[in-house]
Amino acid sequence: MRAPKASMVVLTLNAGAGFGALLDRLLARDGPFDHEVLVVDSGSTDGTVELARQRGAAVHRLSPGEFEHGATRNLAISLSRGEYVAFIVQDALPLDERWLPAMVEILERDERVAGVYGRQLPRLGCGPLSRVLVKDWPTAATDRREQFVEDPSRYAALSPSGRRSLALFDNVSSCVRRSVWEKFPFDKTPFGEDVRWGKKVVEAGYKLVYEPRSAVYHSHERGAIYHVRRHYAEGLVLLDLFGFAPTPNLPRLLLNALRSWAYLFLRLRRDERASGGVPRHALLAVGYAVPSQLGAYLAAKNRRLTRRSPRLSAALDRFVGGSV
Repeated sequence: MRAPKASMVVLTLNAGAGFGALLDRLLARDGPFDHEVLVVDSGSTDGTVELARQRGAAVHRLSPGEFEHGATRNLAISLSRGEYVAFIVQDALPLDERWLPAMVEILERDERVAGVYGRQLPRLGCGPLSRVLVKDWPTAATDRREQFVEDPSRYAALSPSGRRSLALFDNVSSCVRRSVWEKFPFDKTPFGEDVRWGKKVVEAGYKLVYEPRSAVYHSHERGAIYHVRRHYAEGLVLLDLFGFAPTPNLPRLLLNALRSWAYLFLRLRRDERASGGVPRHALLAVGYAVPSQLGAYLAAKNRRLTRRSPRLSAALDRFVGGSV
């Protein structure tokens, strides 16, 4: 059997009510090239696997303990057959039929492109804080951008923020070139496999492309504990990969939380769809600003403890770390 041009991969665990709509979009047969859909499931009990099989997707099952962000994506690519492999998370929904073709078009046009990632839009009806946060992420931009260094040796000389910007990649909605992945598989890691991969391929002289024509709806309503864990994990990645080195002290934590709160509060006040008055917007901003900055503070604290007291560092990681 001839291999399809592209494979689409969804990693699932109790995908929920919206999964059927996602499968319908992915399995539509009116695209410009052959494609396949592979679902890699980590122990769903809500009918996710049965639904995927009924709709015609190939399914590979793992036990819950086997899932790991980087290793599971490597497994998925090894099980797929396409020249290009697209990833989309189980709770995202392609905006239209251009989602996959727009990414493949970029890869077909320039063999130096290792991967393409797409735009994220807040879900219709999501809360005001979620809407503001999604719109502030680099994956909300409307202009296409190429991330590339003509001389890879110059990459290390860039500022931490400059290196981070060039390495940005997001597996919420992405497509990678199989031949590049064979040289540079995803790292085995509990978080940040996408930006870790982005850093490796940019350093090797490849391009990454952000393509806003490929868009998905994707947003969450999260609580304070999640925000702490998310920014703790993200902070560790920024420290390890790009050398961000904030001083972990309480005055800086309080100042950063205040700045974050003020920025979010003003963004919420300017959002024409954000219902409620000043008190509600102030509380929404606090509910994100404080835990997110606390997570970043604890990440910086952890890295200092790693050098001074590995046992305390490990204890902090067990206490704060969690699935994100």
